[in-house]
Amino acid sequence: MVKQKIFSILVLLLLFQYHSFAQRADRMVVDSLLRLLPTLKADSAKVNLYAELMLAHVYYKPEQGITYKQTALELAQTLNWKPGIAKIKHRAARLYWRMGNFKEALTFHKEALELYKQTNNTHAAGRVLIEIGQDYIDDGQLQEGRASLNEALKYNQAAGDLQNMATAYDILTYLYDVEGNSAAATQTAYDYLKLSEKLGDKDAIGHAAHMLASNYMALGNIPEALKYFKQGLQVSKETNNKIEQIYYYNDLGNIYIINKNFKEAEQHCLTALQLAKEVNDVQILANVYRKLGHYYRAIENYNEALSNYISSEAAYKSISSKQELAGLYADMATVYTSLKNYDKANYYFNASKNLYDALKSKMAMSDYYAGKQMYDSATGNWQSAYRHYKEYITIRDSAYSKESLKKLVGSQLHFENDKKEAIAKAEQEKKDLLAAEEIKRQRNIRNASFAVLAVVLVFSVIALYQRNKLAKEKKRSDQLLQDKELLLREIHHRVKNNLEVVSSLLALQSAQISDEQTKDAMQESQNRVQSIGIVHQKLYQGANLGAIEMKDYFINLSESILDSFGAEKRITIECAMEKLDVDIDTAVPLGLIVNELLTNTLKYAFPQGQQGKVMIKMQKQNNGVLQLEVSDNGVGKSGITHGTGFGGQLVSLLTQQLSGTMKEEVNDGTKIYFEFKTGKAA
Repeated sequence: MVKQKIFSILVLLLLFQYHSFAQRADRMVVDSLLRLLPTLKADSAKVNLYAELMLAHVYYKPEQGITYKQTALELAQTLNWKPGIAKIKHRAARLYWRMGNFKEALTFHKEALELYKQTNNTHAAGRVLIEIGQDYIDDGQLQEGRASLNEALKYNQAAGDLQNMATAYDILTYLYDVEGNSAAATQTAYDYLKLSEKLGDKDAIGHAAHMLASNYMALGNIPEALKYFKQGLQVSKETNNKIEQIYYYNDLGNIYIINKNFKEAEQHCLTALQLAKEVNDVQILANVYRKLGHYYRAIENYNEALSNYISSEAAYKSISSKQELAGLYADMATVYTSLKNYDKANYYFNASKNLYDALKSKMAMSDYYAGKQMYDSATGNWQSAYRHYKEYITIRDSAYSKESLKKLVGSQLHFENDKKEAIAKAEQEKKDLLAAEEIKRQRNIRNASFAVLAVVLVFSVIALYQRNKLAKEKKRSDQLLQDKELLLREIHHRVKNNLEVVSSLLALQSAQISDEQTKDAMQESQNRVQSIGIVHQKLYQGANLGAIEMKDYFINLSESILDSFGAEKRITIECAMEKLDVDIDTAVPLGLIVNELLTNTLKYAFPQGQQGKVMIKMQKQNNGVLQLEVSDNGVGKSGITHGTGFGGQLVSLLTQQLSGTMKEEVNDGTKIYFEFKTGKAA
C-alpha cells in the first residue's frame, strides 16, 4: 500500500509537469517555428525563437531540441543580452532534465537562476528554484531537493507568486511521500489544493483532488478512493484530457486489482495503454506498462507480467528515472522468483537494493523487502526471510501508524472545516449585501414617499427609476455570486493559453523592415494575428464561452481586412450564411483560411482600383460536415497563391488539420470550395 501511494503521487507529478508544456510540444508548432526562422533579421528575435523552439522540444524529441543550444547561446552572448542568455540556459536545463542528464540540468538551471536574479525576473527565478529541486529529487538527492524547494517556497511567497507556490507545493508533496512523511505530504497536498482553487486552475484542482483520492486509497478507504477516481475520470473525459484519463484508468485498474476484480482491472489497464500509445510519451508509457505488469502478476500470468516490466524498464532507462527503476527491479525480481529463476531474481533484487541505497529512500523499499522475504522462503533461507519480513512490517507500520493516520485524518478535517467556513462566510456576505440593499431600498422609498407631497410627478419618476435600478443591481449581484468563479476560471484559462501564442508571434515579427515585399509579409502576418484576436474577442463577448458565432466573426474579420487594405469603398464582402456556432479549435483555423483567401482576393482579383464583390458562404450538413465557399467576381486568375506562396501553404496545412478538402473553380471570377470532416462544429 505504501508503494502504491508513492507511485500514484509520482505519476501525478509527471502528469502536472507534462501539462505545463504539452500544448507546445507539437510537431506542427516546431515546424511553424522552423519556417519562421529564416525570415527573421533581428538577432534578438532569433534568440526568442530559438528559446520557443527548445521549449517545444522538451516533450517532443528533446535530443533534437538540445542541438539548438550552442547556436542560440552564441547569438545571445554576442548581443550581451542577459535576459536572452538566461532564457536559453533555462530551456537547455529543461531539455537535459527530460533526457535524464541531471548533472547538466543542475548546472544550466543554476546559471539561469543567477541571470534571472540579476535582471529582476522574479517569476522565472522562482520557477527555476522549483526545477532545481526537481533535478535533485529525480537524481536521488532528496535532502538537497527538499532544501531547494523550501527556498523556492519562501522566495515565491515573498514575491507573491501564487502560481509558483502551487507548483512548489505539488513537488514537495511527492518528496514527502517518497520519504514516507505521510502527514506532511497530506498537509502539503491540501495547501496545493487551496492555492489551485484560489487561482481557478482546473487542471491543478483535478491534480490535487487526485492526491486526495490517493490518500483515501492509502488509508484503506477504497470506496471513497473509487468515488473520487471515477469523478475525476468523468471530468477528464468532458475536457477531453487524454493524459489525465490515462492516469485515472491506471489508478482505477490498481483499485480493481486490490479488490481482485480482474475483469475490470484488465479493461481499465488496457484502455490506459491504448491512450498512452496515442499520446506516445516515454514516461507515461513506462508507467502504464508497469501497471499492466502488476495486473498480469496478480492473475499469475508471470511471463506476460515480465514482458510488460521489460518494456517499462527500457523506457525508464532512456530518461534515467532511478526512483522508478528501483521499484521496477523489485517487481521483476519478485516475478522471477515466482518463475523459480532464482539467479535472475537475485540479480534484480541486488540492482533494486543498490539503487535504493544510492537514493537513500528507505520508505519506498517496502516492496523490495516483501519480495525478498518471498525469495528467501522459496530458496529455504528462513532466517533471512524472517529478517526481511520484519523490515517490511517496520516500514509499513511506520508509514501508517496510529499517529500518522490521526494526522492524515486531521489534515482532511482541517481542510474540510476551512472550506465550510469559507462557504459560510461567502453566504453571510451575500446575506449582508442583500440586507444592505434592502435597507437602502426601503430608505429611498420612504424618502420618496415624504417628497411626493411636494412634487408628485417628479419624485414618482425618481422612485420608479431607483426601484428598477436596485432590482437590477440585486439581480446582477446574485448572478455574479453564482457565475463569478466559473466565468473567471474559464475565460482566464482560455485567454491565457491563446494570447501566449499571439504574444510569441508578435514578438517574432517586431523588427523594423524597409523592404516592400517584407512589409507586405508583415501586414499579412498582422492580419493573421488579428483573425485569431477576433476569435478571442468574440469568446469574451459571447454567452457561450466554448464556441464562436461564425457569421458575426466573418463580418468583423472582413471589415478588419478591408480596413487594412483601404478598400472599403470599392470592394463589398457579404456573408450569405445562417448563424452557426463553431468551437474555438475549429474557428481559429477557419478564420486563418478565410483571412488568406480574402487577402489574396483583395491583392489580385481586382487590379487597377476595380470595383468588386466577394461572397462568403458556410453551412453545416446533417452528417457534421462543414462546407465553406469563398467566391469573387474578379479577373479570375487560377491559383490562390502569389508572391512567396506562404499563404497557400498555410491554407493547405490548415485544411489538412481540419481533415478537409479544397477545390478551385475559375469562371467569371474565382470560387474556392472546402469541405471539413470535423465533428466539432456546434
